[in-house]
Amino acid sequence: MKHPDWPAFLAAIVAEPDDDTRRLVAADFLEEHGEPDRAAFIRVQVELARLEGSELGRSAAAVELRKKERAFLGPKAVYSHLWAAEECPELVRADPRGRLHFEGADRLTWRRGFVDEVRCPAAEWLRHGAAVRARNPVCSVVLRECERLSRDAWYAGLDALRGLRAIDLELDRTDDPSATAVPELAAWLGRWLPGTEVVWLPF
Repeated sequence: MKHPDWPAFLAAIVAEPDDDTRRLVAADFLEEHGEPDRAAFIRVQVELARLEGSELGRSAAAVELRKKERAFLGPKAVYSHLWAAEECPELVRADPRGRLHFEGADRLTWRRGFVDEVRCPAAEWLRHGAAVRARNPVCSVVLRECERLSRDAWYAGLDALRGLRAIDLELDRTDDPSATAVPELAAWLGRWLPGTEVVWLPF
């Protein structure tokens, strides 16, 4: 969405990520300004989340909503890749060969119509996460290659992590000698980020 008023809608959603009313108002705005598919996607995901939260996730209505959701997020879907490149240009880039494909779109998880979770290398998130979160209500991240960064790098990137609900530190190789530092890193980050659940995921 290129409309000059759109950043204000995003800022309101980022400020109150649990408020579905703001998301639905944004959907109305999108529909009124020529983006009915994005508006429909937001409404579908918001309604699906409401049903799942009311223990109606297996109802016929929820099944129907999941079918509609797959039309936007499935392997043949295009719109969600375009939205991802627009909302997260630091992490999602157009294929340089000119095909209608966006590298990194699979890193994003959409919930209630907006980017809710990101999976990427830790260095990339520490570099770009603050900018991404200024435009998206990201609540959790899953970070790879954590053992490659120094504590100084993590400390310098704390702004990209503050306020997240959950941080999962993925360990790519359990046979790496530096792997033993990841549980210690999780504990260290937990002390710096009160209110954020920091865990490490060994493989």
